[in-house]
Amino acid sequence: MIILNDKSRIPQEILQFFNLFPGQTLLIKGKPGTGKTILSFEILKEICEERNGLYVSTRVTPEKLYCLFPWIKNIVTDRNVINATPKKLHEALRSSGGFLDRPFGFDAALNFFKMLYEDAEEMDNPVVVIDSWDAMLGSLNLQSNRVSFTQSICDFCHETKTHLILTSETDKLEDLDYIVDGIVTLLDMDMQGDIEEEPYAGHLRSRTLRQIRIDKLRGLERKMKRYVFTLQNGRFKYFPPSRDERVAEAEPLPDIDETHRSSGIRDFDEITGGLKRSKLTLFIVERGVGPRYVPFLDQISINLSSKGLGVVRLRSAGSISPEDRELEERYSGIYSYRPESWITWRLEKLFPSAEEYMSFLETIRKNKADLLEFSLMESRKEYLMFLEKLMKKHSGVVEILELDTLEILYGPENTLKLLDEAISRALKNNEVLIAVVKKGMRSLEMITHLAAARFIFKDILGNLFIYGEQPRTGLYQVSSSKKGIRLTPIV
Repeated sequence: MIILNDKSRIPQEILQFFNLFPGQTLLIKGKPGTGKTILSFEILKEICEERNGLYVSTRVTPEKLYCLFPWIKNIVTDRNVINATPKKLHEALRSSGGFLDRPFGFDAALNFFKMLYEDAEEMDNPVVVIDSWDAMLGSLNLQSNRVSFTQSICDFCHETKTHLILTSETDKLEDLDYIVDGIVTLLDMDMQGDIEEEPYAGHLRSRTLRQIRIDKLRGLERKMKRYVFTLQNGRFKYFPPSRDERVAEAEPLPDIDETHRSSGIRDFDEITGGLKRSKLTLFIVERGVGPRYVPFLDQISINLSSKGLGVVRLRSAGSISPEDRELEERYSGIYSYRPESWITWRLEKLFPSAEEYMSFLETIRKNKADLLEFSLMESRKEYLMFLEKLMKKHSGVVEILELDTLEILYGPENTLKLLDEAISRALKNNEVLIAVVKKGMRSLEMITHLAAARFIFKDILGNLFIYGEQPRTGLYQVSSSKKGIRLTPIV
């Protein structure tokens, strides 16, 4: 019985597939370099008992295998790494008297496995990987009989209740797909940058995006058709739809140098060099991300407040949650400047009586632009007074501005003016400035030109990812817990 757990590196559907019946046959497809061998080893690690994996390779010796994948040695011993290069195969065929001249059936499959098991250890319930099946058929000159021979091998595994994993060097539909019980395909794709400035810019800024596609698992319902995965450190790891938590506490990190503050996210600092002082760092939130980027800003806020700084977060309308209140109570230097106060700002407080206020509204009713400008002027004044109070209370102030609400209230032109003022304050005070914009904002293009660094939050198959346009970075999966943010590269 295979034990399922949430920390598995491979999709739960694959484990359930091998749990469903004994003698399952799985075909792993993909172009060279997509991670088929690594995935087959991860499956062995999950479903094998100790030392009962058999790896049949047409190209890798045990020494090279353990050098590349030292973590597999307890599952596949050196005697169970079968050298199936063409030379070794033909030597084995000669010593066994051959089997290819017989009709393909149970006896042919039995003799084939006898040849493979000849030098292997005695095993109960072996799980066999043949990497690759294309090369094996080519070495045995069986390309023209590939369907019938593969069928006999699969039937043999069903009869003997032996799990079999085959790899194939293609991601296209082929005749073997109709024989095996399950098929997964590994895809190595290019993800294009979203901000195109030159006709060739998308090609220059393409990033690696790896996906596993679950094409068929006979007798089992697929939870999802595709998942993103990585091959970081020579291990296969897939990403199910995320269940992120808000950051509650995180270890403070020291500043990088005199010109860069630490974000508090170690992985982000290592990738980008930290947050530039006196400059604008821009985060672009794509459609479908929702509020999942907020924990990222939480950790930045926590780290900056730990240095005695005041951190002002101008939030999107309606985005303040009980977790935000808890964060402010725990860390005295974090302040949510509620945009609701900008929206519901009451002009009547400027007038001594309700009658005079109504008279004022009637006067300007026909010219809404005047009312908007007046509201902006008063709200800006109120915000600057708030910043001035914090400057007296803290060693410095960092602004984190979510600009979508400003654009809704005051339009793109005024949003740009307010941001330009914030950039001037950051330059004057030699401090970090962070802005957050949403995809679809009319001011987005102009704002990107004001930023010294810009990063994009993107949803892919239910997971949050981030990548840098300036500086250019690869694609990273973002996971959050109460202890902080982790970034995992897609490599």
